[in-house]
Amino acid sequence: MRGIKGGVWKNTEDEILKVAIMKYGLNQWARISSLLTRKSPAQCKARWYEWLDPNIKKTEWSKEEEEKLLHLAKIFPSQWKTIAPLVGRTSAQCLERYNKLLDEVQRQQDGESGTGEENDPRRLRMGDIDPTPETKPAKPDPIDMDEDEKETLSEAKARLSNTQGKKEKRKFREKQLEEARRLAFLQKKRELKAAGINYNPKKKGKETSWDLNKEIPFYLKPKAGFYDVPDEELRDDPNKDQEFIGKRIDQIENPKYLERQEKANKLDDIKKKKKELFDLPKAIADVSKLNDVEHTVKRSKMVLPEPQLTDDDIQEIADYEKINGGEGLSSDGFPVPAPRTPANTIARTPVREDTIMMEAKNLLDLSNAQTPLKVDVSATPKPKQTTTTTTTSSTPLRTPNPLLAQTPNRKNVDSETSFSNEDKFKKQQNKNQLLSSLKSLPSPSIEYKLELPSEAPTIEEDQEIELDSSETHIREEQQLKHKEQFKLRNRSTVLKRNLPRSRNLFKIIDEKHSSKSTDQNIVQIDSTKPLDSQIVKIIQKEINKIISHDNIIFPNDSQTPSLDNEDKDYEYFSQNELINADKLIKDEVEQIKLEQNDQLSVEQILERIDEFKSNYTFVIKENQFVEKSLITNDQNIQNLKFDFDKTYNKIKILSSKSVNLEKKLNIYNGGYQKRSNDIIKDIGQLYDQLEHSEIELQCYTALKNNETVQMEKRLKTIENDVYDQCEIEARLQNKYSNLLNERNSLKRSLK
Repeated sequence: MRGIKGGVWKNTEDEILKVAIMKYGLNQWARISSLLTRKSPAQCKARWYEWLDPNIKKTEWSKEEEEKLLHLAKIFPSQWKTIAPLVGRTSAQCLERYNKLLDEVQRQQDGESGTGEENDPRRLRMGDIDPTPETKPAKPDPIDMDEDEKETLSEAKARLSNTQGKKEKRKFREKQLEEARRLAFLQKKRELKAAGINYNPKKKGKETSWDLNKEIPFYLKPKAGFYDVPDEELRDDPNKDQEFIGKRIDQIENPKYLERQEKANKLDDIKKKKKELFDLPKAIADVSKLNDVEHTVKRSKMVLPEPQLTDDDIQEIADYEKINGGEGLSSDGFPVPAPRTPANTIARTPVREDTIMMEAKNLLDLSNAQTPLKVDVSATPKPKQTTTTTTTSSTPLRTPNPLLAQTPNRKNVDSETSFSNEDKFKKQQNKNQLLSSLKSLPSPSIEYKLELPSEAPTIEEDQEIELDSSETHIREEQQLKHKEQFKLRNRSTVLKRNLPRSRNLFKIIDEKHSSKSTDQNIVQIDSTKPLDSQIVKIIQKEINKIISHDNIIFPNDSQTPSLDNEDKDYEYFSQNELINADKLIKDEVEQIKLEQNDQLSVEQILERIDEFKSNYTFVIKENQFVEKSLITNDQNIQNLKFDFDKTYNKIKILSSKSVNLEKKLNIYNGGYQKRSNDIIKDIGQLYDQLEHSEIELQCYTALKNNETVQMEKRLKTIENDVYDQCEIEARLQNKYSNLLNERNSLKRSLK
């Protein structure tokens, strides 16, 4: 038959349970119970959490704990596992104390005296079995223990003291491996940090995710617009509040008073020690001055509280006593104490009923009631009496819960009462009366009125708002930016594409037709001259205007910019006009291509350009291209001199740049060159050592070959010598034996 586990806990079982929990923890209750043959896993767990746990409070119950227990029992009825952590006790302790309080109330109602422990129905009688032995103290160990108990104790000692088994060795080995892995990881991290690599393994698995604190998912940075937006960039700067990121509130705000006081004390101690080191006599004099008897400390003025009665109040009391005569005195001649007012009342703890017993009585009535729906008005318990004081710091009264106070008395319950119909009739009557009064109200009248706003006062020219200097400065900067953007937008296509500029203007020979016109924008055509030449001259004139405008507005590095930097005669065109002009030019080019049947190929165009370069050359003095056959010797010398000067200046500039670059390269590559020279020297030494070692190797190999050849010869000669020596020794031994026999024979003959 299988034995039933349980029973009273003994001291040895408690000690075994404590040691087993130290080894196996609070989760392996089956393994722990295997050490105790008379206890199950559930009983071991209950014993620990109900009695052996060091966090269990086993002191006397305080008044606050009892009030809290009764209040929570009303909110959570029969939920002792929920109430226990809130009270700070175990569930068994809470249940036992709750039953004890209810028994005391029942005993008081029955009029019984004494503690009632003799008639306690929960007290165990002779032969009864304790249903909750886990919550009771352990039984002392007997002097003569049973064989089962001795065997259990010896087995527990053997198992719990085993620290050299396979599992312990494995645990120790795993611990060592974990420590070695941690040290290797730290070493790797240090080496990566020394190499300038920031290694963060936490971010390894989050490469595809976003850090919402640093970036925005699917954010596309907009292209730079035509106008600058410095205000928005400053507002959206992510590094604007960098100094507040990663800091606690105590680091941002001022330090606490105690920290400041501690820092001040440390500074005073440092100053005192410094003073003792460098100026000891003065420090001794200061200490003796403080310890001097004649040294008086300046005391502050005593601050008394303001009087509660003013002079007018005292005068009023005196007048009252004069009018009433001796009525203000008692029969003993002592003054009758005046009635207490809120001004002179001293706050004392009021005498009140025992709230614990009152709550216990309410809970007892609630538990003995048939149902909470059958309520008797006379059975409502007394609410808690709260006293108010005149102090301003007292807690104000709170709205009581009417449901908690409606607890029926178990002895005064009328089982035949029910909800009366009179209350329902009154409620319906009040409802009908309210509806009739609402219907008698007049209908609402809604009227809308429209009012036109008054005309805004016109600001005269003399009353214009004067802007602040900062606003005027901002507006000026904005105007300058708009002007600069307008200039960049209206520059020529050559500057927009960063093409080389034309240094020379077209030389227009016939300028009479242009001077005749009063307006430069009006084109006049002379019918006596060919139309093509006039068109070419007009185009050259416009090109000259564009080149001069670019040189004035955007001068080269060699040119000195003008102060006003404006071209007033230049005519600006809108974007639509420029697009239309470009379209007309393209249409004209296409029309010309269609009209010319013999279109030139690319190779023919390149050949003509080469012919032009070979037949023409640029003359500096005239600032134009001229045929080579028309160039004089002086013009040719001037061109060559100009080319020579230009080349010489370029050589100077490049030589200075090369010197600077050489210095920078020496600075940047000096260390590498030195290191390479040292490495070359080391390589040369290694080659020398290699050659020397190869020579030694050849010598030793030759010696080895010679030794192998001569070794056989020497071995043969040595073997022959050994054989000869053996023969000589054999002969001598024979001779010795013969002589020894002869001596023995001679001795025998003499005898």
